[in-house]
Amino acid sequence: MEIKLEVDNELVTLKLIGSLVASTVEDLKVQVAKLIKKKYLFMLLDMKNVDFIDSFGLGACIAIKRDLAVNVGLLACTGLNENVRRVFTMTRADQKIMVFDDRNDAIAALMERMQMVRK
Repeated sequence: MEIKLEVDNELVTLKLIGSLVASTVEDLKVQVAKLIKKKYLFMLLDMKNVDFIDSFGLGACIAIKRDLAVNVGLLACTGLNENVRRVFTMTRADQKIMVFDDRNDAIAALMERMQMVRK
């Protein structure tokens, strides 16, 4: 899996490319841990190029959400294809992690939350 970063002020978008599975989640977890250490606490996982996710990938998303929440941060996901969305829905992960069809809606929600935290 490939991870491309985009940083816009305090918001980080991680564009994931490939499969989010047991053999690839460690790279994502390490990257996110580095970002949290640098105080980036609002993240968007752009998953439009993720072709498959397994339970380890889903677990990594939940763990990232938890790690950000502990630090008053927030995670959102966008661009889920039909198969990835089905995994999120069947496991009810979509009730724990904000999921958006539109990337701009996800960014707006993260920015709104960021404003609330900064007040």
